[in-house]
Amino acid sequence: MNRFIFCVSILFLISSCSTVPVTDPAVMANSKPLVTFVFDDGYETDYTVAKDIFSARGEAASTAVVTGWVNTKDYLSVSQLAGLQEAGWEIMGHTVSHPNLRDLSENQLESELSQSKAALEGWGLHVRNMVYPYNKSNETVRRITAKYYRAGRAGQKMLNSTGSDPYDLKSSSCELSFWHKMSDIKSRIDRAYAEKKWLVLYQHLIDAKIRISDKSGAFVPGEGLSFMPSGAAGKYIEDGWWSIQFVPLSGTPQPGDTVTGLSSGASGKLWEVYYNEREALIEMIEYVHKNYPDMQIVTIDKGLDLLEIR
Repeated sequence: MNRFIFCVSILFLISSCSTVPVTDPAVMANSKPLVTFVFDDGYETDYTVAKDIFSARGEAASTAVVTGWVNTKDYLSVSQLAGLQEAGWEIMGHTVSHPNLRDLSENQLESELSQSKAALEGWGLHVRNMVYPYNKSNETVRRITAKYYRAGRAGQKMLNSTGSDPYDLKSSSCELSFWHKMSDIKSRIDRAYAEKKWLVLYQHLIDAKIRISDKSGAFVPGEGLSFMPSGAAGKYIEDGWWSIQFVPLSGTPQPGDTVTGLSSGASGKLWEVYYNEREALIEMIEYVHKNYPDMQIVTIDKGLDLLEIR
């Protein structure tokens, strides 16, 4: 008897310390490996860059829109939102003014959540789910969100599955940085597939950053950029320390390219590509297609349906 109790105790200790997740078999049986891409805030690059990337690969994503920023510089217009929806994208609420919802009174919460949804629906868009600004929520925020939306997305760098709380969906950033590399994102995709779970990835403005030398003249914000001889095109955002940040509209800029501002005539020599989020998105989608052809890329609303999250 004592030996039996000892063995059970050892097994319990091993399972408690293991890094392999212990999942309810019933939950695993109903679960599916899924990936979702959500673009937060409603930047114009959702339409000018991401739409074609996803459409060319037979996929769609979700865009979370701050309604107070619609039809303003660098953000989506109503017609662009309609174009995304026609391409199969999901339009999500993201409040009117992008506040930290945990800092608001209940009346203010009601206003932000109801008015943003009403504005989007007034533009002829179908809206069922939302993203919490800064990924911040609490019990009060989630309770009021449930009055207007089917689900709410937060952060926490975790996976979702059948049985997840629809008003506390987990997500991870897929924006690249010195600390956040493509290998990390691919590892999350691998894990979601292995565990038959739902990975939600998010990012904001789709941009690129390069190091240049031999700069001549001053680039103008918003002007077009040409990259030769690669033939790539972009839209200038701003200068950094011997660098340029821009929207990568087409092609792939290469070291050795001459970068030229189409209206300013400014120029420079491309020395190094720090990151290119257009190319990164293509790589992520194609990684899923190549390695996990049965892993679906879905919108938030479709993921909720497939995993029967209610």
